[in-house]
Parts: sequence; C-alpha cells; structure tokens
Amino acid sequence: KPNLLPFGPMLVGMQFLTSGFLLPYLFTRTPEFESQVYKEDIDGDLQQKVAEWRPLGGFLSTVGTASIVWSFIGRPEFGEFTERYNSFIDLLSIDRVGSSFIVDLAIFAIFQSWFVDDDLQRRGVSEDELMGLRNVAKFVPFFGLAAYITLRPELPSRNSEME
Repeated sequence: KPNLLPFGPMLVGMQFLTSGFLLPYLFTRTPEFESQVYKEDIDGDLQQKVAEWRPLGGFLSTVGTASIVWSFIGRPEFGEFTERYNSFIDLLSIDRVGSSFIVDLAIFAIFQSWFVDDDLQRRGVSEDELMGLRNVAKFVPFFGLAAYITLRPELPSRNSEME
C-alpha cells in the first residue's frame, strides 16, 4: 500500500539509524480501506519477486542460525564463550550504538506480531484460520517470522480471479 514517506530513502536511513527511521515509516502508513491486496499492487518487478520468494525464509533462518553458532564457537582466540559474553556485556554498558540494537530487537519483536495479522488479512485469511502459523510467527522472534515467510499463503493475482 502507498505510504506518506518514500520507501527508498527510508530504507537507506534504516541501515544507519534502524528504528529512528523505521518507526516514523510505520506510524505514517496510510490506512487500509481494502483488506485484499493483489500481487499486481506491489510496485516494481524486483519487489514483486522478493515479496513472494519462498526461499527467503530459509535463507534468513540460515543466516540467523549461523550467527548464533558463531556467537558460541567463532573467534576462539578471544577466549571461551563466558569471557566473550562478559566482554560483550561490558561493551553494551558503554556503547550507545550497541545498546540501541538491543532496543531495536525488542521493538521489532513487538511490531512483528502486529504485522503478521495485517499481512494475513491482506492475503484474505480470516482471523480464525492458520492459527498455528500465526502464533509461531507472532510469538517466536525472528525464526517464527522466517517460517511464516516460507509457509504463508501467496498473495492472490487479479489475473487468476478474472479467469
């Protein structure tokens, strides 16, 4: 759906100040009057492909899993996990940028539950359908959303409705 703020500049800004750009973008979304969204409503060929690309969820899960594994076994020259963890906590206590990422993670987890319901509504799914997928996507941060991206129903196409 259209937004009051342009997506491109906001996306670039999100790379530097994450929630400082994302939250205004989310709060200025235009109201939805139609609950049904079609594939053809997504602007741009690349955006249409990425928005419905099923392997994206698996790719994101792989990146997340690799990050978690790396936190436990990566860079052993910096000490055992407990030593690296304590160093990380010390860093968070003095580094505003690092601390802001923790806040961002909490904000994203909260918004994730809101967006799943919105997305299912746009896909024509009623509130009592797909409860298992809905709950996993809403209440399991990151990995639940990755599973949702892979398993959610496709957006309908206007072309298939005309046939």
